[in-house]
Amino acid sequence: MPSFDWDNNVCFVCGSDVPGLHLKFSGDAGEVAATTVIRPPYQGFSGMVHGGILAGMVDDAMWHVIHQQKDDFPVTAELTVRYRAIARIGERLTVRGRLISYRQRMMVAEAVIENEAGDTVVTAEGRFMPLPREADQGA
Repeated sequence: MPSFDWDNNVCFVCGSDVPGLHLKFSGDAGEVAATTVIRPPYQGFSGMVHGGILAGMVDDAMWHVIHQQKDDFPVTAELTVRYRAIARIGERLTVRGRLISYRQRMMVAEAVIENEAGDTVVTAEGRFMPLPREADQGA
């Protein structure tokens, strides 16, 4: 099984010592969540969070719930993102990830982002596959 050097995590979404979002996921076996406020460097149109930033957040939430529940290191095979409302720069956003199914060769998870009013901003579903063996060498 691969290992991961959490102390030198350079992930844009959840890494701590690199430019990025610095999300800290926590939760139990059923769900992980993280809360953040997105600032102007990550905006698209004026006052709006860039859609790619939101997609990265849901992708990472799904990865973290799979890793937490199964101690696995999957990679994204497919990501479907649905934008339901505008995410505003400066508002508190909460992203949640939940595992739907786990098979050795394919894992399915879902995620949602809600704003501070509790409105759904983004929904997503992702399919993940095991980390390819050749990638394991550098983990």
